Amino acid sequence: MRNEKICVALIYGGRGCESAVSILGMEHIMPILKERFTLLPVFIDRDGRWHCNGRVVYPARGGFITEGGEIIAVDCALPLLHGDFGEDGTVQGALECAFVPYVGCDVMASAICRDKSVVKTIAASLGIPTLPHIPIDKRAENLAENKAETLVDDKNETLVKRIAEKCRSAVERFGFPLFVKPTRLGSSIGAMAAEDEQCLLSAVLDALKLCDRVMIEPCLVAKRELECGYFSAKGKEIFTNPGEIIIDGQYGYERKYIRDMPHLKVCAEVDEEISQKIREYSRLLVDRLGIRDLSRIDFFLSGDGLYFNEINTMPGFTDGSLYAKMIEGAGISESELLFLLIEQARDR
Repeated sequence: MRNEKICVALIYGGRGCESAVSILGMEHIMPILKERFTLLPVFIDRDGRWHCNGRVVYPARGGFITEGGEIIAVDCALPLLHGDFGEDGTVQGALECAFVPYVGCDVMASAICRDKSVVKTIAASLGIPTLPHIPIDKRAENLAENKAETLVDDKNETLVKRIAEKCRSAVERFGFPLFVKPTRLGSSIGAMAAEDEQCLLSAVLDALKLCDRVMIEPCLVAKRELECGYFSAKGKEIFTNPGEIIIDGQYGYERKYIRDMPHLKVCAEVDEEISQKIREYSRLLVDRLGIRDLSRIDFFLSGDGLYFNEINTMPGFTDGSLYAKMIEGAGISESELLFLLIEQARDR
């Protein structure tokens, strides 16, 4: 007889470069989930193998199957994954093929929101202010058959020149300082500010080693980073007041998760007009993109200018993550947040 508790596959790790963040999140929430659910930890390693209880498994109808043919049934899954090969619709598609309901956005919304360039274009079409940007697609530049690591070799001098032309276009259009970021990664991985052309080209080439699409946009001076938390489950829906991340210097991956912890403000000190605009823009994006369950919608505030930045369809759940703290500030504790999301996924 099956345990009466809901059996949840807690999927963590991942092929992408944000696997360490996923592991930190899993370590944080597992003690919380153990209170109510039967947990089945499923670890995806950097080579893409799925592991459960020391065995390699594969998604199969209603759960997973071991290499020996044993079926492991689950009620639903929580894909606690970030970035490429996890938050981009790939794992969501595998779970849907296996008829395993899961927490979070579906395949389409996950894939769209994962690409910062695409989602910024959609936001602009809705009348939401965004920073202008220039995308650079490695495939479009005929680099698909060349290893990214060899971009700076003399043999690829012509290709590097083509990338440099795109960089000069960005300088002519926006001026310095500029900001470079991979379009499909999170946690500031591969993101870098540039103050001159040499630094800009180097930043783009480095970013293309991590992701096949990169974008260049103006680098705001003295900007504030504001976030709106979205939650919807079991009849409850929340768009939080904006929270704020405060950190000196560039807010990079190492400073966020390894070296320093940023100062978090669950309720940012902003005018009610700004707060209302952030909630309004967030609702527009959630409705248009078909976002479900949870997400974190990020904005920049520079002077009087408010700009949409990006969407995270699976916010972090580490000790230093702001999302759960914002939802708690709106009246739902982190444990209740997770319980409601899992029970809603099971009901699907």
